[in-house]
Amino acid sequence: MAKNNLANGEVAEFTISNGLKVLIKEVHAAPVAACYIWYKVGARNERPGITGISHWVEHMLFKGTPNFPKEELKRQIERNGGRWNGFTNTDYTAYFEILPADKIELALRLESDRMQNSIFDESEVESERTVILSEREGAENHPQFLLREEVQAAAYKAHPYQWGVIGWKSDLQSITRDDLYHYYQTYYVPNNAILVVVGDFDTERILAKARDYFQEIPAGDDISEPRTVEPEQHGERRVVVRKEGNIAYVDIAYHISAISDWDVYPLDVLRMVLSYGKTSRIYKEVVDKELATSAAFYTSRNRDPSLAWMYAQVRDGIKPEDVEQALLNEIAKIQAELISDVELNRAINQAEAGFVYQQDSVSNQAHRLGYYESIISHKFLDSYIQNIRSVSKEDVQRVAQKYLHADNRTVGYFIPNKLKR
Repeated sequence: MAKNNLANGEVAEFTISNGLKVLIKEVHAAPVAACYIWYKVGARNERPGITGISHWVEHMLFKGTPNFPKEELKRQIERNGGRWNGFTNTDYTAYFEILPADKIELALRLESDRMQNSIFDESEVESERTVILSEREGAENHPQFLLREEVQAAAYKAHPYQWGVIGWKSDLQSITRDDLYHYYQTYYVPNNAILVVVGDFDTERILAKARDYFQEIPAGDDISEPRTVEPEQHGERRVVVRKEGNIAYVDIAYHISAISDWDVYPLDVLRMVLSYGKTSRIYKEVVDKELATSAAFYTSRNRDPSLAWMYAQVRDGIKPEDVEQALLNEIAKIQAELISDVELNRAINQAEAGFVYQQDSVSNQAHRLGYYESIISHKFLDSYIQNIRSVSKEDVQRVAQKYLHADNRTVGYFIPNKLKR
């Protein structure tokens, strides 16, 4: 691979002998570098009894190793002018460090160490149990969280996407230190990880350092993937959440394809037509007409078939049923009649602009590479613009008809007590 190509932003891809995937991209716009490590484990890999465990393990990796006690972890990053964090989702868990480019080796040293040497001290486990339960209880004070959780649980009857990343409260109360440590040992292995480094450096030097720090870590056993396939839905499902509050909400969820399906592109265009900005159909017909204070349509991108969501915050004095019907009317219009050329071109331009905007920093570039590699392939990025430009009006109508129909949806209302009937 020619060095000058790498310097111009080509992604260099390597696999170390223990199975660790390494993606490296030189970006010389500023003396900064980003290091992300992605583990292909999230709520998707959980089961009843240990829901929320992926997120809890993420917390534990900030509690230190014999080489980096927890206070030292933070000091090392801050002393070198960096920032760091981690996050968990349905399909992955990730950690990152943003540092001056000449300090990025610190991130490799840190991540290789906590991949294999995180302590999981019993007292820290119990401390984090309190933190996570408090986090869950805080989320329960938000109607949007409660409603989404209920709709998601109703939309899925078999697949582990049915529970949220934070998990069920009873599981958080009963998960043990051994549960956490076994989960860590199972999934935090090189052959289940992707190391992404983007920034102002030399590729060969970073690859050599990655090998120095990671290649002696033994590969783990083959990771077993979830076997359950969500069965086709054969009729509308409905849920109602009633709790203290002042505002009603409406959620509508539809099953859609996995990210590997080409339908992701016309669904992106449909998303723009329905709810991108004040010219979008939902904004004009639901918000401008004062049925809701906010409303939107968006699609999830996941390894397995996931959900498209419509939601609205109901304006005071308006019935949730009227807001639901207004949202469904916008779907019906697209199913019945092709969108205009103006709408199509505007939506494609908006999708393309959003895609390009996401490349505005080394951190965003590293994030995107790891995100797509963890759920499909980073090469998804290479063809996105070409594919989004090829979407036709007929494609948009087809996916609306295919996915957004009554038998494939789950509808949920949050009814505050003041509206209780």
